[in-house]
Amino acid sequence: MLTGLKAYYLFASLALFLFAIYSNRNALHAFGYGIALNIFPLALLPDVSMDIARLAGMPLAYMPITCAGLALAVRNNIRLPRSYSLLLTLAIVYCVYAFFTTVIVGGVTVANLAYWFAWPLNFLIFFSAAAFFSRVDKSTANKVIKSTVTVLVLGCLVGLMRYALGIGEDANFMPVVNRNGTVVFVAMIFPLLLYIYKEERKSRSWLVFCVGCIALALALTFSRSGIIGLLAGIVLYYMRFTLSGLLKSAAALLLITAFAFSGIADKSLQRLERVSVTTQMLLHGEDLNNSMSDYNRVMLLKGALATAKDNFWFGTGLGLENYRKGFHKASDYGHDSKSHNFYISYFAELGIAGFSLLLAILFLISRKLYPLSSRHKAFKVSFLVIAIMMTMNEYILLPEIWFFYGMLAGMSYIPSGAAAAAPSSLAPAGPAYLAHPTFNRITNRNLNG
Repeated sequence: MLTGLKAYYLFASLALFLFAIYSNRNALHAFGYGIALNIFPLALLPDVSMDIARLAGMPLAYMPITCAGLALAVRNNIRLPRSYSLLLTLAIVYCVYAFFTTVIVGGVTVANLAYWFAWPLNFLIFFSAAAFFSRVDKSTANKVIKSTVTVLVLGCLVGLMRYALGIGEDANFMPVVNRNGTVVFVAMIFPLLLYIYKEERKSRSWLVFCVGCIALALALTFSRSGIIGLLAGIVLYYMRFTLSGLLKSAAALLLITAFAFSGIADKSLQRLERVSVTTQMLLHGEDLNNSMSDYNRVMLLKGALATAKDNFWFGTGLGLENYRKGFHKASDYGHDSKSHNFYISYFAELGIAGFSLLLAILFLISRKLYPLSSRHKAFKVSFLVIAIMMTMNEYILLPEIWFFYGMLAGMSYIPSGAAAAAPSSLAPAGPAYLAHPTFNRITNRNLNG
């Protein structure tokens, strides 16, 4: 089966790459198609661990979106808005720093090279998507967002079908992606559903159906981080002290509460309850015992903090091999996997110097997105939801995240000279670029170039 999976992903990813570079119309929907290739053709496949389903160290599930991002890089010819100069400079500095601490200091190994190479590759995907979608007008951008939301809802239906038929142990609709990776995708796309509901003036029945499908799929995926991410998205999107905002928040929370008391989500609620119990014990200074379900997670967090303290300035170097070396020096805990917390784990791997660079990059990316006061606030909400979920996982290297960041940043691009003239446009005419100043917008009338 594994050989067949590799053949499928090689063929599908290459086909998507060729499809996306053929025309602007095709490239616009490369993100949605890349996600879809991980869902619908594999709907009847039993779950396969990401640790096994790899090719040359890369998880097979990463290949479609990676090829989609490379296709945009080919179409862009390395053309980027000038406003990205600082971000590009920091990304280059970060890659050089990481190469030194990971490959030069940590050793030239296949694993070290693979972990390091994932960063420049994801940066390339981000900049390519940002440059491409900065040429997209509002109408075209909304169609792209709508199709992405459609893939999400249909994916949740596939997950529910898989669970009902007993194909999967939960409602994870990406059989080659771990459930915690799948819920990152669900939570980061969810605010865009609220955006489409408002922009396209969809019916309330459409909204209730879509939110219901997503909430039920998350509940049956039994992921604490997914439920927290969904709730965070709702609260951040409707976080206004107005009657309308409060009523919408209350309605959404009421729907989720109904699921909670229906008995469907008992397993997910039990997992959330264990988090609450563990947190209270730690706050009161009580010791955990190894019979508790969260014992391993807490010990890994303590080990990660000790590792970060011992490697404060420059870190252990990227990758599990380097992290394990530092972990065993700082902690005597037998398990040596990461702490399931991006901020702590990557601080330990990068040190204060490298982690500060990475946070600066992420901060500048967030500045590219529409603010929470904008009608397009769903873009910033999606970013914040991912930031919250990174306290519970380490999926920062998902190419879907970096393509998604780039796509939203590009759609949010407004040159300073045109901001006043076109305040609601996602891509006003005449932006300034690092190269090729005649880089034209992509509109509904110009999709075949």
